[in-house]
Amino acid sequence: MWMLLPALSLAVVHIAGDNAGVVPDAAARGGAGVYLVIVLAYTVLGAGLTGVSAWVGVRTGAELTVVVRRLFGVRGKMIFGLVTLGISIPASALTGGYFAGWLVHSQTGVPHMAAAALCLAAFTLLAGGYGQELRMVANYSSFFLVPAIIAMLALAAGDAPFRPWPAADIDWLLVLALFGYNAGGMRPALAAETAACMTRRGGRAVALTVAAKLVEGALTLVMAYIVIAAGTAGPLALAAAAEKLFGAAGGAAFAAILLCAFTTTMVPAMALNGRHLACCTGLAYWPALALAGASAYLATFAGYQALLSIMAVTAVAAAVFIVYTAVMVHKKGVNHQ
Repeated sequence: MWMLLPALSLAVVHIAGDNAGVVPDAAARGGAGVYLVIVLAYTVLGAGLTGVSAWVGVRTGAELTVVVRRLFGVRGKMIFGLVTLGISIPASALTGGYFAGWLVHSQTGVPHMAAAALCLAAFTLLAGGYGQELRMVANYSSFFLVPAIIAMLALAAGDAPFRPWPAADIDWLLVLALFGYNAGGMRPALAAETAACMTRRGGRAVALTVAAKLVEGALTLVMAYIVIAAGTAGPLALAAAAEKLFGAAGGAAFAAILLCAFTTTMVPAMALNGRHLACCTGLAYWPALALAGASAYLATFAGYQALLSIMAVTAVAAAVFIVYTAVMVHKKGVNHQ
């Protein structure tokens, strides 16, 4: 029982543009075929990589970047930074630019790309330490996302059958792109750091982080089902489903909660982008953070499909590096002191 609430909390922190944006929009286009994509990306590949990252944290008692520096030196840390940025910048462009910008655009009428710039600028400033009260409000408000999804499920239940999915229709590009969200950015680091903080529980720390990934996958399945049952279309088909099920006022409230959830995940992601860029370029943190925000905004212009394709390719490199790090931790007998 001790594991349930922490796992749910970690899962909510992980909710980002892949769960609430990419998957629901894919469900709106492809229907039930997205269910197997979710199982492969989160329950199989995502949970496996999360378990590896958590094991590194338990074994070393340190965050992933620290472990890489300890094992491979400055050059290894720089390589890890570049590999991570190859996923994290496109992911930030999708979550913080494309989807968050679309939320603001749909609620205020501000042009989409202008709204994306405003969102990424806000996330960058919050990552730099400004507006901590606003960040705290967003963190607490994001926990309303789970009850809102449960309420939407109750309203949509029965409107579409949860039928078996055709295995032949697996979109492997989408699987790898979603896996990229798990392989890059803050998620492996958060898994390792969480496990490192719970090393007294030993294997239970690994179980907690894997359970969080399974809960995240289950929530993502529910979001996909809601969109299919509601029959809404993208962009942000989940927000459109909320408006259809809750009405205009309820849809606006859900959009605000979803924006808070994006804020909760984007602020540490932008901070991580800034630190990795600082390592790779030699810049101080603030210039590197500003460069990360500008890079994410420019990447938004590449377009939705191009960003997914980039993440699908870089996901493999990030996963190989993390697994290789775990192998070296085991081979060199690195232990928590």
